[in-house]
Amino acid sequence: MIVTFLLNPAIDRTLLIPDFEPGRVNHVGITVTDAGGNGVNVSRALKVMGTESMTVGFIAGKNGRFIKDYLSSQAIPWDFIDVPGETRVNIKIVDRNGIHTDINESGFEISDTDFNRLSERMTQYVRRDNSIVLCGSTPPNFTVERYGKICQTISTRGCELFLDTSGKFLLEGLKAKPVYVKPNVQELEETLGQKFTSREEICRGARELIGLGAQNVVVSMGAAGAIFMSPEVTYFVGAPKVPVRGPVGAGDVMMAGIVHARQNRMDFENTACYAVAASSASVTVEGTRMAQRRDVLKLFSQIHAIRI
Repeated sequence: MIVTFLLNPAIDRTLLIPDFEPGRVNHVGITVTDAGGNGVNVSRALKVMGTESMTVGFIAGKNGRFIKDYLSSQAIPWDFIDVPGETRVNIKIVDRNGIHTDINESGFEISDTDFNRLSERMTQYVRRDNSIVLCGSTPPNFTVERYGKICQTISTRGCELFLDTSGKFLLEGLKAKPVYVKPNVQELEETLGQKFTSREEICRGARELIGLGAQNVVVSMGAAGAIFMSPEVTYFVGAPKVPVRGPVGAGDVMMAGIVHARQNRMDFENTACYAVAASSASVTVEGTRMAQRRDVLKLFSQIHAIRI
């Protein structure tokens, strides 16, 4: 079973503003409101790909009820722990060129009791042969030590850990030897405290993450594609040219593509191509909505990985 863990879910409100300009009045062309947060997006994408998953984690308030109702309507099972406060709202502004600006709320805080409830709930799902996807931000008072404890629990119980985070949380999570980590270039720079301006430098950074414990590293580079690195081989996969209508959530869809490919026993090269195809297809629809499976497969048939 695949379980996506949500520590800080959100409602994603995407505003399409063709001529967005900071510092002046902007008029919204289209508004799209979706149940979001990285883990929710991964589960939604997996559903489209034909792979079932379950969503577990914290939720709060009326916005949390919106997310629960949405997941139920999509036949995606969930098991949330209700906490005080309100689930955050993330504003995504997208202009006519596909450039997006994120304005993300911090979210609710977690008490010691809430964390203990999560630890108890995890025992139901962190079992051998399950795959756990831990991605996205954490509540504002969530400590690195607690994050590391979650990762170690997942790893020591025989689960495959897929990790999508950055900075000190990624460095802590690497100690649990996740099967895949998927930072984008900015997150890789934040984590390692370096600036990467070339493909060779990005590969050097990815190799450093493998040295710190990652089994496989994917560095997403937006419209430029992605680098996929294992201890044995490195591939570059260029992103196909597609009309960009909603770039928000493309990284989550890439993670879903990686998980789906692994569940279906694709080799490393085809995993790379499928993940980029899924991510590229996702940007052709507005908001954080998901592309159809046939669109993913069409792009998959056109993409090739280059060994570097």
